[in-house]
Amino acid sequence: MKPFSRFNLRSTTLIALVALYFTVVLNIAFYNKVLTLHPFTGQPSDYFLLTVPFFVFFTLNAVFQLLALPFVHKILIPLLLIISAAIGYSELFLDVYFTTDMLENVLQTTPAESLRMVTWQYVLWITVFGVLPALCYLCVKINYRTWYKEIFYRIAAIVISALVILGIAKLYYQDYASFVRNNKQVPNLILPSNFISAAVNEVKRVQEANRPYEQIGLDAQQAKPDPYRHFTVIIVGETTRAQNWGLNGYARQTTPKLAARGEDVINFNNVNSCGTATAVSVPCMFSYLTKDQYNGSKAEKMDNLLDVLQRAGVNIFWLDNNSDCKGVCLRVPNQTIDMSMKDYCTDGECLDEVLLRDFDKILNESDKDTVLVLHTIGNHGPTYYERYTPEYRRFIPTCDTNQIQNCSKEQLVNTYDNGILYIDNFIDTVIGKLEHRDDLESAVYYVSDHGESLGENGMYLHGAPYAIAPEQQTRVPMVFWFSNTWKKNEGVDLACLRENAKMQTYSHDNLFSTVIGMMDMNLKTDVYQKDLDILSSCKKH
Repeated sequence: MKPFSRFNLRSTTLIALVALYFTVVLNIAFYNKVLTLHPFTGQPSDYFLLTVPFFVFFTLNAVFQLLALPFVHKILIPLLLIISAAIGYSELFLDVYFTTDMLENVLQTTPAESLRMVTWQYVLWITVFGVLPALCYLCVKINYRTWYKEIFYRIAAIVISALVILGIAKLYYQDYASFVRNNKQVPNLILPSNFISAAVNEVKRVQEANRPYEQIGLDAQQAKPDPYRHFTVIIVGETTRAQNWGLNGYARQTTPKLAARGEDVINFNNVNSCGTATAVSVPCMFSYLTKDQYNGSKAEKMDNLLDVLQRAGVNIFWLDNNSDCKGVCLRVPNQTIDMSMKDYCTDGECLDEVLLRDFDKILNESDKDTVLVLHTIGNHGPTYYERYTPEYRRFIPTCDTNQIQNCSKEQLVNTYDNGILYIDNFIDTVIGKLEHRDDLESAVYYVSDHGESLGENGMYLHGAPYAIAPEQQTRVPMVFWFSNTWKKNEGVDLACLRENAKMQTYSHDNLFSTVIGMMDMNLKTDVYQKDLDILSSCKKH
């Protein structure tokens, strides 16, 4: 018996079976979400739900009949099965939506981050629902008809599928339209159309990236009113959500050291992120473009805040303890942490404390105004227990595994909150290195890139489409600290600023112009937007 020839099927039959497998098995997460959003109660308005599996099957059948070309299908279909199984696991157990932004985030993920997502359940799932079906598919020998009959049967299968789809549309178009209009992100759960669409959109993004590079803020220049050197530290947080931030009134005091500084630390209660994943939020927050204007391909080919400041004569340095700077630091001096430092690093990831090893060197090596960006790993999941040292394991029991969906709510939140205790200490340490330097007008600006879901409504991690992302993923903590010299010379009414921080809503959109204002730049530059500068409304005249 020859290998891979035990089973014999016609091409149309095999493709229909593949479509059925995708419909019945791999799209369970999609049906689960549909029924969660619109439970079946037996009312006439619910009858369209009974047609959803048929709509999915006949749509996939029609598309697969076109994709299943001789020879090519033996590569394409097994790949679709394995990738769909991998994505389906995240959809079903972590409530992850696979969009273009999620694909970009995946492509930028480091091997160390990827390994921390791998569990034995994940591997078993992919093996059972992806690899084994793919091997079964490869074992089938297709009995092709003569070419004209093959084309006829393929067209017939497509036509029959189209007629069924049209019939469903005629009966329930308004029901489908209403459901999708109110739940626009749900189609991003349908496999394999979601990641195929994401891949097509990513290719378009890459093509758009060929646009000419655009320099902005060419008129930007410093306008220093005093001889004091500015030293501003921007701490880019990672995966820290506002709901668990002690300064925001959380039931636990997860930020005791910052709280102990009293009014010296200005905490912003209502801050929204630009995205729900690092690959979007970090370049967006440093971009001149606001969230509503932001386009990743456009921003990539345009100066950001650091480019503008550097051209104006400000010393810039980016120090990274994350996957990378997402393109923000490409044209400024930057350094990624050496992962070989055993005191701080394990299996390709390091504690944020490692960022402070060269802090004093950077602080003292130049006499120019300086902006230092510390890109932290923060509270990145799912291995939250790796984000802090033993002395910060104060809330117990903890979830000391990457299989976070198997931990209790208490364990998971305890572990996450311990990570915030470590972040609190990190920010406090940075402030401690600057607070006694009366020769500097120093400032610390901390803001997280996005938040995190900790099992609320069955959703974990981050990266949900922004339109439907829960508040846990889009509300982030933000704090300011200013040295005595800065407060003395910059003419900002701090009481006004504290009141605004409590009452006003801010976002990542504010970072660009606020830092321009902090750094004694000439505010007549065309890239400065006064209404986005957090300090402008509290300037003393």
